[in-house]
Amino acid sequence: MLVVANLTESTPRLLEEVQRRARSGCDFTLTVPPERHPDAPDWTPEEGLELVRRAAAGRQVELVDCGGDAAATIGDLVEQGTCDEIVLSTPPEHHTHWHRHGLPKQIQALGVPVTVIPPDPSGWSYSHGFPDDWVRPEISPLT
Repeated sequence: MLVVANLTESTPRLLEEVQRRARSGCDFTLTVPPERHPDAPDWTPEEGLELVRRAAAGRQVELVDCGGDAAATIGDLVEQGTCDEIVLSTPPEHHTHWHRHGLPKQIQALGVPVTVIPPDPSGWSYSHGFPDDWVRPEISPLT
């Protein structure tokens, strides 16, 4: 599973989702897109990796450098068949890059399931152009 994530208000929900998936035997690849706003809080790729590894509770987590264009890197990973599923938790300003690269259509055409965890539960809008079935406003409690 490919996890595309930045530090957002929904990071605890993202980590809960990683925990849930790890319990079902999932391994992870993590990429941290570069933050577009210099004053925006974010984690470094190494900090993100540490948190995702803790949540994955012993499952494999590999960090992939997304370079300067995360959307292009994600597109390449999808095209190569590197990921069978994607969990996306990034700030809304990153979403335009997905659309500029045609990623939603590319990912849908290949049948790769996507779960979008909204970055800000209080200010989320479904108008970011992702298919409705990708958006998961609430993550079910851990069992």
